[in-house]
Amino acid sequence: MLGRTVLPALALAACARGRSDEPIVDGSMTDAKVPDAGAPPIDSPTSSGTCTMAFAGTLATWSFVGEAGSQASTAVTTKATGVTAGAVTRSAGLTATAGTGSINSSNWALTAARDLTKYYAFTITPPAGCELTITGAAVDAKSSGTGPVSAVISNSTDTYAATATVSTATAGNVAFAAMANGMIEVRVYGYAATGTGGTLRLQNALSITGELR
Repeated sequence: MLGRTVLPALALAACARGRSDEPIVDGSMTDAKVPDAGAPPIDSPTSSGTCTMAFAGTLATWSFVGEAGSQASTAVTTKATGVTAGAVTRSAGLTATAGTGSINSSNWALTAARDLTKYYAFTITPPAGCELTITGAAVDAKSSGTGPVSAVISNSTDTYAATATVSTATAGNVAFAAMANGMIEVRVYGYAATGTGGTLRLQNALSITGELR
């Protein structure tokens, strides 16, 4: 008809949806989730907190002075603030043996390789929010004449795979590395004994050094 203005079809469609300057949203996207820019990726590690007890030095010590040798365990003597340390114990594969000023055992492996069921063990755990790094140990291990010729130290962070040599004749420092946000178990294995009655003792004192951070 003359005098009648016809609006373009696109403009009419825009009016039906709302203001013409608003974005057109495809109905198939109405259930889509809009990522939260502040959220971490799904596989991001979660923080256990902030370490308020940062420390470097001797983490724990055990003294065997006055012990009978045949005791089932020896409790921790000193430890850094916040650290939890378990008693030194012997595995079920060993036989408790008297030996003043030590924890002492017989029935060590006669083979040239360690027997994974025969060891001394203890645990060390950092305070909540801290990462524990072990850098070494001071070990005084002494073998009898027919006791283990060899000994090694290992830990649970790699399922006791890596080892560091421990002298069975003189006290000394052993460098080894372990790191975890939770408990670490440390084991001392003796082997290559020449008789089942031969003994290996931990005597005088044992200590672990490292950091909390």
